[in-house]
Amino acid sequence: MSKNVEQINNSDGIVEVKYGDEIYKTWKVKFIRPLITNFLKEKYYDSLIIPEINKIDITIFDNITNIQIPVEIQKIPIGSNKFANTSFEQAIRKQLEDNIENYGMCWFFFDSEYLKYLQSGNVGKTVSIDLTWLVKLMKEKTIKVFTIKYDGIVKELTTKDFDFLKNISQLCAIGYDNDDRILNRNKLKIYHNVVYGYKFTQNELDGFYKEFYNRKNNEHNKKIDSKNFFILNNNKRCKLYGNILYAIGNLSAINNTLLCTSEEHKKHKQTIYLTILGLLYQNNFVGNSNLAQIQFIDKFNVAQYFPGYLRNKEMWDYCKLKQRSFSINDFSGITNGTFNYEFIKKQSIMSDY
Repeated sequence: MSKNVEQINNSDGIVEVKYGDEIYKTWKVKFIRPLITNFLKEKYYDSLIIPEINKIDITIFDNITNIQIPVEIQKIPIGSNKFANTSFEQAIRKQLEDNIENYGMCWFFFDSEYLKYLQSGNVGKTVSIDLTWLVKLMKEKTIKVFTIKYDGIVKELTTKDFDFLKNISQLCAIGYDNDDRILNRNKLKIYHNVVYGYKFTQNELDGFYKEFYNRKNNEHNKKIDSKNFFILNNNKRCKLYGNILYAIGNLSAINNTLLCTSEEHKKHKQTIYLTILGLLYQNNFVGNSNLAQIQFIDKFNVAQYFPGYLRNKEMWDYCKLKQRSFSINDFSGITNGTFNYEFIKKQSIMSDY
């Protein structure tokens, strides 16, 4: 690093950086995340606070208002001879704007030391960073912005905290209704309904994640995926939670099933996904899948969040209303478009006589 920026300490997740005559004690995300989680749990003590859902650092599932609040965390990026301001902005802008588009709001935490640096008056007009878009979002009340210090002190910012922008350069620059974007917007709603439907609690989920992070920290050279870790766990509830996460990560495939455009060779996995999310009931789920009788039930009221269901709503609702059971082969024919709702309805009418 250059004489302007010198990293002088790196221990326990704290990085001390000397920038000119000033020393900034910055944090790494792995160090600060538990402090932010504790802060959120104090504010939302009757809700779920879950890490790493849908590529969001932390998500608040508010049990009172039934809304989901994505929470993002960004450390200070340090370049070869200065704080990497452009990298900071590029790292946060798209994610924050996507979260607001998808969920209507977002909370954002960054290092109080970085704000201190930006407000110092020593930054100068040579720094290129444009945070006016962030201020605009704050004025629109779609984002709450917080700084957090390495000691855990949290401060909610106002637009006045960004008055420094007038002294530095503003030089940075970065299909709403397609199915994938709709599913992405609805992903946390689906997660909420399913996890609460299975009656998972904060303490229970904390235990799963604690076991996962302990294993991950003890195996430094091995990348451990949380979903697979949960699925391979001997605890049945932990295994179920891992399967929920796996299904949540495959909403596009589930949507194709409901859209009746799924591929034949994927029918078994997709049927499992729909069963995990409570959309289907199989009376022989753990036995021979070829003998399974399948019903569309929408146990956790998540079908409404899938465009594929909405396009075939009459058919799926008819199946649900009539409690129509299908063999695995018949269900496969429905989901790959081999036969349609009129055929199902005709069969149902004939069976009534």
